[in-house]
Amino acid sequence: MDIEQARALARQRTEKETTYRHLVSVEGVMRRLGRHFGEDEDRWALTGLFHDLDQDQTAGDDSRHAYLAAEWLREAGVEEAVVNGVLAHAHAEYQTDRMSKGIVAADAVAGLLVASALVRPERAMGMKVSSVKKKLKEKAFAPGVNRDEIAQAEPNLGLALDEFIALAIEGLQEVAPAIDLDLP
Repeated sequence: MDIEQARALARQRTEKETTYRHLVSVEGVMRRLGRHFGEDEDRWALTGLFHDLDQDQTAGDDSRHAYLAAEWLREAGVEEAVVNGVLAHAHAEYQTDRMSKGIVAADAVAGLLVASALVRPERAMGMKVSSVKKKLKEKAFAPGVNRDEIAQAEPNLGLALDEFIALAIEGLQEVAPAIDLDLP
């Protein structure tokens, strides 16, 4: 499945624009991480794009979240490595490789980056690691972002926080035009 087909599926399954935008932001972060590690960046990108595919239908029901998305993805013929990554972001027992561990940190950091971009005049463009780290320390800023999951980038991916945030910023910037985070 190419990225355009994947985004069409994401559009079809999401009910809220904010959910779709979140999916694309995580797609960008994951693609950049996959490229950094010399792995299949398309597989990483699809994992990011699909990780919360069923969020609008399963919000508040952790026992169903990701399992419904996995069912849809299997029906659509998406490869099992991506399905496993989707399951891994919500259920630790599926965190079996670098990609399926990385989705957890990528999901959280994308939320922080989008929130940061929305309060900047130039949105995601020109974003700096130092300013993101300041926002990370402000617990009142983007309070829904799980900072502990962002910290998992070091043990799970072997990336220092600064390097992880820098890669994540680059990934968000790559998809920024698709989610109106380039320039206002």
